[in-house]
Amino acid sequence: MEPGADIMAWKGIRVYMKLKESATSGEMLDMIKSQIAKMAGEEAGKMIYATATFEIIELRPLVDMGQGWEKSI
Repeated sequence: MEPGADIMAWKGIRVYMKLKESATSGEMLDMIKSQIAKMAGEEAGKMIYATATFEIIELRPLVDMGQGWEKSI
C-alpha cells in the first residue's frame, strides 16, 4: 500500500497466496541467512528462522471503486 495525494488516494492491492513450501533447515535457508548476514550483519542473519515460498493465486484491489487499481501495479 502506498499513500496518494489525499486520504482517499491510497493505492495498493490484496494478494491471495498459497503456501508452496516452508523449511526450518536446508540449502535455501542457509543461502538466505548468508545473504541477510552480508547485507544487515551477522546478528541479523542469525535471526532468520525459516523460509516460506508462496504461489500468487490472485491480485485484487484494496477497495474497488473504479479507481483503476491495476495501473498501480
